[in-house]
Amino acid sequence: MIYKIARRYAFSSKNRHKLTSIRITIGLLFATLALNVILAFMVGLQDKKFSLIREYDSYDAIIDLNETTDVSQLLNKLNTNNNIDFAFEFIEVPTIIRDYNNGEFFGKIRGFKQSDFNKLSYSLIKGDYDKNGIMIGYSKTLTSSFSYMDNVKVTILKKGKTVTVVPLELEKIISGVYYTPVGDFNNYYAFMDYDSLKQYAPYTLSKVGVYGDIETIREVASDYGVVNSWIDQNESLYAAMKLEQYLMYLTLSLLSFIVLFQLHNSTINLIKTKEGEIAMLRALGITKNQTKRIFALSSLIVSGLGIIIGSSLSFLILTNYTQITSILNRITNYSIPLLSINVELDFSLSNCIMIALPLIIITYIMSQIAIKKLLNKNNLEILLNE
Repeated sequence: MIYKIARRYAFSSKNRHKLTSIRITIGLLFATLALNVILAFMVGLQDKKFSLIREYDSYDAIIDLNETTDVSQLLNKLNTNNNIDFAFEFIEVPTIIRDYNNGEFFGKIRGFKQSDFNKLSYSLIKGDYDKNGIMIGYSKTLTSSFSYMDNVKVTILKKGKTVTVVPLELEKIISGVYYTPVGDFNNYYAFMDYDSLKQYAPYTLSKVGVYGDIETIREVASDYGVVNSWIDQNESLYAAMKLEQYLMYLTLSLLSFIVLFQLHNSTINLIKTKEGEIAMLRALGITKNQTKRIFALSSLIVSGLGIIIGSSLSFLILTNYTQITSILNRITNYSIPLLSINVELDFSLSNCIMIALPLIIITYIMSQIAIKKLLNKNNLEILLNE
């Protein structure tokens, strides 16, 4: 009986305050939808950044090898493990590259074996893998005087046998231009053939890059060197982005408080508009506790419906984001840059609950406060004023 009465006071066509209930439902629908989509979008952008770092810069793990490590044996163990996708040897040394137009490049050269380089995700957009040349990032060619087939002076800061660093100057040609979506990586790394770079820097220890399960990599490679996961290698960046994520949650929490404040006012106003019905129920013999339950449940039905519909719409939007943006881009002729951002959005049930639960709780609390105040009024006085 209590549920039937509560539902009648929520959305029944005979409810004279039906429009107020509908306005609250629609408001909560859009608030829930907006918070879910914003949160998913911001998390998606961060995940994309982390994914690019893992893919091109730090791999899943990099192993700093011991001097006595048998690299071939380690690579065989890693590449035959079912939890590891691909392991490869490379070498990197600090470098300074200058062209004859006063262009400068300060960063590192990574040396790969051609067979390994062909399996990696780097895109070679000009030239080829030349053992006598170097490759630089495409974004570097856009922001400097470096260009394809230029002759450059390469200073390698190699490790010496008895001293820490020994500079070695070389004349090279830019035989290739590569591309990755990570601009910072493109501007900081040049590539060279592994055997050539190893010849120039014989005392620099090789490293092993690995794609695969981190715990498996640690288990297999712990006796061969120091295993640094992509998080270990980018600890400061990871901490900064985690802080950014916490600030994002804080910002959304503040937005939620604004929604909750509006919900507080709407809930109290909704209950106040029903003071005539409350007095009538009391006159018919409904107890105070039953009245509280009826109108608290009525408020929960109104707000819960808005939250459920908003969450459902956010699920549909997030799971079909690519198709939706594709349609909108065709309609707007790609005039809205936000719709062209390549990001994967996932619906998170935990984030949805984190948004919905406070809204439900505050609705219940505010309805209880409002009903309690109204129950203290004189029922006959209220009915006379109706």
